[in-house]
Amino acid sequence: MRYRAIFVLVLSLLPVFCFAQTSETDSLESLVKNIPSDTTKVWLLNKLVTSLRERDNTKALDYGQQAHDLAVVINYERGKGQALENLGWIYYRKGDYSKAFELSTEALAIAEKFHDASAISRCLNNVAAIRYEQKQYVVAIANFKKAYEISTTIRDSLSMSRSINNVAFSFLGMQQYDSARVYAERALKWSHGKDKLFLVGFSNRTLGDIDVHEKNYESALKKFENVVKIADQLQNVFLKVSTLHRIGKAYYLLHDTDRALSYLLQNITLASKYDFKNELERSLKLVSEIYASRKEINKAFDYQTQYLAVHDSLHNQRNGEQMALMQARFDSEMKEAKIALLLKDSLLKKEELNGQRIWIYFSAGSFVLMAILAFVLLYNNRVKKRANDELNAKNMEIEHQAQQLRNINITKDKLFSIISHDLRSPLASLRGLMDIMSVEELSREEFLTTTQKLRQNLDTVREDLDNLLFWAQSQLNGLQSHPTFLKVRPIVEEKIQLFTEIARQKEVTVVNEIDETLSVLVDRNHISLIIRNLLANALKFSKPGGLIMVREKLKGDLVEISVTDSGVGMTSADLRKLFNVETHFSNPGTLQEKGAGIGLLLTKEFIEKNGGSIWATSELGKGSTFTFTVRQDSNMVGEEV
Repeated sequence: MRYRAIFVLVLSLLPVFCFAQTSETDSLESLVKNIPSDTTKVWLLNKLVTSLRERDNTKALDYGQQAHDLAVVINYERGKGQALENLGWIYYRKGDYSKAFELSTEALAIAEKFHDASAISRCLNNVAAIRYEQKQYVVAIANFKKAYEISTTIRDSLSMSRSINNVAFSFLGMQQYDSARVYAERALKWSHGKDKLFLVGFSNRTLGDIDVHEKNYESALKKFENVVKIADQLQNVFLKVSTLHRIGKAYYLLHDTDRALSYLLQNITLASKYDFKNELERSLKLVSEIYASRKEINKAFDYQTQYLAVHDSLHNQRNGEQMALMQARFDSEMKEAKIALLLKDSLLKKEELNGQRIWIYFSAGSFVLMAILAFVLLYNNRVKKRANDELNAKNMEIEHQAQQLRNINITKDKLFSIISHDLRSPLASLRGLMDIMSVEELSREEFLTTTQKLRQNLDTVREDLDNLLFWAQSQLNGLQSHPTFLKVRPIVEEKIQLFTEIARQKEVTVVNEIDETLSVLVDRNHISLIIRNLLANALKFSKPGGLIMVREKLKGDLVEISVTDSGVGMTSADLRKLFNVETHFSNPGTLQEKGAGIGLLLTKEFIEKNGGSIWATSELGKGSTFTFTVRQDSNMVGEEV
């Protein structure tokens, strides 16, 4: 123990000497590599993560996970809580709000267990920040103020200043600029000392935003430039990225597009490097607008394309995060309800036991009374058992209904997700192309290039709408099949003709090897849509100069019809996600063709409704084969019915 105490003392003094020559972060990184895996290492790892999380969130995430895992292994719960708090903030900066909410609430529970007021205040700030991102400003402000009150009781000036700064930022989000200014100026007065320099930058950034709203652009620029200096001094990448965009916007509003572009392009590089997608999205959009105003059409289109790609990615992530965050809040509330129910059940059982003791003591004096008591208890037990059986039956019925409701909600959410995201993206792209075309008169070459892209996008939207309408009808109203005996080859030929122009553009050869005499029992509309979707999918992922083969193979009273392409193929992970509504996805084609990804889901439903099945085989880089079965005409002769 004596040697351990000496080691810890030396360890605590070592940074004093190290910091004279290297930064605090470098010193901490050196320390954690050379000390035993105990509580001291967890403490140092957490301190290292706190110093890194606003500079390099990738490295901070790695050290934060190390701190958490080590704390779990050595059963150091307080250190685990600190690690969870850091990880929650890192995931918040990355935009993974459901994960951030889960980790922050777990950290808050540990802090409350140890009555650690400082940690409670920090965790409340984390949770409130997530509420802010969900635009729940009133709830966010209430939590920020609660964090401020707690930090006031322990005189934690850093947490006090942080909480008031966050209140100011929340009022700014609500567009209550007077309140935002009052709280930001109050926070600025309290932010004295090197440890609060970040908060000085935060306050100035908020005040600069208010100046921009009031069109005091010169005043805003002075504040923003001061924030950038602070960010550079602290090596705080997020503070710098979030402020460079504001400077670019202020110069744009002053009609100084050269300076605006200088700051915004610098910001795009920095945001891309450190994966700050929200700031990247805003800067790409503003750069596209500036180039459009300068009539530099090619650059405007290039940056708008980049903006749409980032925007689509964030839109999908935000939808998923919203649902995941709602689920996380629901799970948290369910846990609290279960704990309350268990406590209530414990009290009821305790009261029941007390009642039984009274009856036992009372019946001890008389055998007759004991017999009566035994009879009463037996009767009560039977009544309770009957009541419990009825309750269990009701619970099972409720769970069954809840599962049905969850399935309906999954279908509904998937439908709205496809409508709001997958169709919104190509329509937004169309709108962007139209806006660029209206800026100035285009040359014939530019006009032909642009209209070709418009036509491709319109074809994609039309096909997606057809599939979406069929799928929505099948999900909401039920799918009806009216099978008749049909010749397959003419239907395949008809669909090949439908895609003649697309095949010509991609130089893809489509070969129909279906036997002319093949007749199958299937719904005409269904087999038509099945063949169309499989050919469209094969063309989408075919390389220029590729080959698509449509074949049949007899299997007893069934026939296997396959569509084989020599395209890009799929990974085993993507193969496992096919035909599953819960893992619905869509990849761009070889010429960046987009789609809603609903075609294969609809194809599977139509095939199964006609008594068949579908599967796929693929090899990455060599192509894919989609095969489905239908019932064949046993006579295999005759005309269509």
